[in-house]
Amino acid sequence: MRGILLSLLAILVFVGCGGKVKENPKYNYITAEKTAELMREDASKLVLIDIQEKDDFEEEHLKGAIATYAYPVKTEDEKARLRALLADIKADQKVIIICPRGGGGADRAYDFYLENGIAKENLFTLKDGQYGWPRDSISDVLDK
Repeated sequence: MRGILLSLLAILVFVGCGGKVKENPKYNYITAEKTAELMREDASKLVLIDIQEKDDFEEEHLKGAIATYAYPVKTEDEKARLRALLADIKADQKVIIICPRGGGGADRAYDFYLENGIAKENLFTLKDGQYGWPRDSISDVLDK
């Protein structure tokens, strides 16, 4: 009986961790479809800040994304990787944070950039992150 309960608990934890991230009204989100559209129109108007870990980034990322390997954006070293990009972000560019799932790491990166002068109207989190990208329907903007 105890083994069954532990198995059920493990399944619940696995399913709970693998589900979609609930959107927080505090943040701006952008869909994969809109991101791809903006990339195709004029990629110079975007800054794609990818915080995925190195292995995930190397497996797949958006074309032109800047690898920071700053996930989960908790240490000063991880924040320093984000800080290094601030001087190159222009006031009229949209900044899109790309996280594995678009959750906690993205929230911390978003908060960091908001606190460091990036205008809220230009700051976005990729909804559902890189893991949630619809590869079957939008592959032309992916780099592998």
